[in-house]
Amino acid sequence: MNHSAVHSYENPGKDMTSRSEIAYLLQEKYTEPLRIAGEGTCVQKKIEKTGDRLVISQWVKMDIHNTGVNVLTVLGEYDGTLQKVLQLDTEGAYFYAYDGQKKQKLCHFQSDDWYSIYVSVNLQQGVYSLYIDGERMLHRAGLFVPAKQVEELWMGSHGGVMYVGQLSVYPNPVPAIEQLAQSQTVYHARKMGVEADGKTLITCKLQEIIDTCSTTGGIVYLEGGTFLSGMLELKKNVTLYIEENAILKGTLDLEAYPVRLSEKHPNWNTIVQGPQKALLFADDQENIRLCGGGTIDGSGDFPGAYGSESLRVSAILLVGCPNVEICDLYVKDAGMWTIPLVECDDLYLHDINIDSTWYPNRDGIDLCDCYDVLVENCNIKADDDAMCFKSGNESGCDNTLVRNCFIISTMANGIKFGTYSYGGFTNCICEDCIIKDTRTCAISIQSVDGGLIKNLQFRRIFIQNVESAFFILIGDKGRTPDWGQHRIGSVEEILFEDIHAEGIRRSYGTYLGGYEAEGKTYLMKDITFRRVNTIYKGGVAEVPGNPAEFGKQYPESNCFGILPAAGYYMRHGENITFEDCNTLVALPDSREVYVAVDVKGCFVNGKNLS
Repeated sequence: MNHSAVHSYENPGKDMTSRSEIAYLLQEKYTEPLRIAGEGTCVQKKIEKTGDRLVISQWVKMDIHNTGVNVLTVLGEYDGTLQKVLQLDTEGAYFYAYDGQKKQKLCHFQSDDWYSIYVSVNLQQGVYSLYIDGERMLHRAGLFVPAKQVEELWMGSHGGVMYVGQLSVYPNPVPAIEQLAQSQTVYHARKMGVEADGKTLITCKLQEIIDTCSTTGGIVYLEGGTFLSGMLELKKNVTLYIEENAILKGTLDLEAYPVRLSEKHPNWNTIVQGPQKALLFADDQENIRLCGGGTIDGSGDFPGAYGSESLRVSAILLVGCPNVEICDLYVKDAGMWTIPLVECDDLYLHDINIDSTWYPNRDGIDLCDCYDVLVENCNIKADDDAMCFKSGNESGCDNTLVRNCFIISTMANGIKFGTYSYGGFTNCICEDCIIKDTRTCAISIQSVDGGLIKNLQFRRIFIQNVESAFFILIGDKGRTPDWGQHRIGSVEEILFEDIHAEGIRRSYGTYLGGYEAEGKTYLMKDITFRRVNTIYKGGVAEVPGNPAEFGKQYPESNCFGILPAAGYYMRHGENITFEDCNTLVALPDSREVYVAVDVKGCFVNGKNLS
């Protein structure tokens, strides 16, 4: 990549909308969730011209267990009448769905928690797959009737209240293989002698097919079984199409994954403690596509604690690969970061369900020094940071749009900029997302390696069940690439808008801070909260003193402990503004809600705190 270190800051996410291939048949978003209440209340949505392959995506929460909720009923035309095609309900504390033959008990649900429902329907084959919070609950389950067309959606509550945060219906973004075969050469792996029994290691044979496909361009097609493999090296102009009934599964033999360090893109983030092994790998290739509705299974159980990241195996690792699309896949159980993408420009990631929660270091999606990226309609459930931006060269990340994503981190942060942050992050938008169940922070912004962070926007986001809602930090970890110069970074022009945060589990408060060292102060600047409503836990009896400046500790939102503010503690800043914000503290607390220390210009709903 020949990235310029000079960025423009006017239009974050510019031109990303045009990259989207999603043509919505129905898309409804609710800043205030749609409320469906009362005995027998039902909401009906008409759908027209869906075709025989479609996606239904819905965010819901229910306020009680003891009565049932019709989460989703899909009706379609069959035998000249409108009949039920599939149905998802709750009873007691569980989700239930019909697989065409009987009712299946699925996962437990918690009252008042948000859930992502993602349904991929194949009317032609009479099957559907159901994902809840990114985890697949039913796979190719039978429909009630082989309908030719979906025409209506119903949602209703038998009692209590059901809330809907988003509802979308759209054609499956990936055409069927028969359609693609009309214009592209298809290399059918099984017909070319590749075993799919889940026992035979097929790395060499499948690699030969990928290499051959790259000479002409085309599709490598996996279908009908489990393909057990070590590292496969993807090549330019190749589409790897994993059919719904196929699994690409990684072997647990570490020797089957050679170390790969890019010669043209020696990124500091990769070399120091980043990904060096992967099930699917590419270096300095272009026009790669991964798709098909199938499964990439990393097998998960690779040994190694924190610090062993370079020894364990990612699911997909691409370095220096422009014009990549990854979509319509279920990616599970990576051995390390799930999908790290390093110095890859013009990326489009969508309709990916990620369930990767082995411990430790199973990040979801990592964008490291990437430009011009669109991530949409993904469900990311990760052990570590779920949607993570990193920088290991001078250029950093620029011009990224993340939208319509449901994000869970069982052990770390939801959306995180850092920790590795030499080149910084500019012109990025995260919007229309739900972040829940993070062990640490929902949205974390860190410049601790000298990077410039500027013009980030977070809009229309629900935050639930997190340790901390927000975290901003300028610091100095003392880490510098061998080719770089030591410096202190900056954080400027950050916008939080139309955000609701509840279920903040800890009493720490939110830290928003610049940095002071050796008699010099590095201010965070132009931080705006607009229509941000938060419910902090509170419950602290004594006001602690100001925490020490950031040292060499690992920078997490809890690293300063209990802060002197029940809500927002701001230090070393300039122009910090809260507009039309409502900040509540649930338990009696001796601290002020807002505390500003060494801040030039701090306004809370018009009141000057500085």
